[in-house]
Amino acid sequence: MNKVCSLLPLVLITGCQQVPEKPAPAPSFLPKYHVAAPVALFSTWPGDTMSARCQQVNTTDSCMEDAIAGNEFAAILKEKNWFDDVLTESDAADYEILIASLSAQVADNDSDGVSIHSATAGLWPANTTPHYFTEFTVQWRGVEIDSQRFETYSKTEKPVIELASEILDTWWLASLRKSVFSAEYLFTALGASDYNAELVLPQSIGEFILQDTQHYPDPFKGIISRYSHPEFDDALIDITVGPVLMNLSMPESQRLQAALEENLKEATQMSAAQGLTLITDSPVSAFTVNSASQRFNGYRMAVHAENEPGEPLFATTYVFEMKDKLVTLSTTFPPRIADNLVSAALPVIEVPGESALMKTIRGMSSAQ
Repeated sequence: MNKVCSLLPLVLITGCQQVPEKPAPAPSFLPKYHVAAPVALFSTWPGDTMSARCQQVNTTDSCMEDAIAGNEFAAILKEKNWFDDVLTESDAADYEILIASLSAQVADNDSDGVSIHSATAGLWPANTTPHYFTEFTVQWRGVEIDSQRFETYSKTEKPVIELASEILDTWWLASLRKSVFSAEYLFTALGASDYNAELVLPQSIGEFILQDTQHYPDPFKGIISRYSHPEFDDALIDITVGPVLMNLSMPESQRLQAALEENLKEATQMSAAQGLTLITDSPVSAFTVNSASQRFNGYRMAVHAENEPGEPLFATTYVFEMKDKLVTLSTTFPPRIADNLVSAALPVIEVPGESALMKTIRGMSSAQ
């Protein structure tokens, strides 16, 4: 089954990046989630709102910036294993976390004498308690999708790593409650199409039953739905719906053929990596579906992979455009079976219109 799926790079169900696991007994109050992606971490300047709040409670002339250094947050964040990796001084990740930190001395009538806090490596004046203000901004490819501020104080001396860990735990729990690192949240934050509300798919295609629908962890890839056969585990149909990324001024036929050629290129590379020989059974060619009310003009491609002494692995892929969406139907069987199933499924599919995200991007492209 893995080999079958490897022929279809567009049909892998990657789903959300935020993957829930069954929580094991542990002293932590945090649910166990892991984001299947790296994150880049940066220190940044505090925003006006946090700066004003710090100055409001501060009893000295000015607040202290970078009260907890970015490398302290990075060290503890790596240990928590919430992300595949934590990158510093690098922009090689879609997700970025910008952290701003301030500290203030706040009057405390209950304290006596002078207190020392390791995070500042200095003395706090008598009758004051150190307060820490931290702002977390999450970006995806440079676009802000979430910002949260937290205020923390401690009347006892704590190692800076412990303090950073407590602040990170508070932020992480708040982020999980908002599902900040889920694909659905990302789509909404960026103004991508609302596939949950506006996409219509058949619940069954012949004997194939809809099993699952998931968002890709990238709004430019859209959403994928998988259909399985009740008797044959390796018989699958995947329907992927995502925005057309090529220039809409290009002829539709060119866009569709280019999409299949890219699919073939990826399948060839993946097959070679697994020691499979990919053979083209039907090259990219026009494929038309006629329904009672509409004619769908698309393209089809069929291939199979061989690896002695195993059985050949088939893949047939169809592409169409609806509104501003590319609709890809991928099957794990040859056209003589797939053609009729695709012809039955296509008239039932309804896709969302142009999203605010794509409208903005296309508007910027046309203005250049």
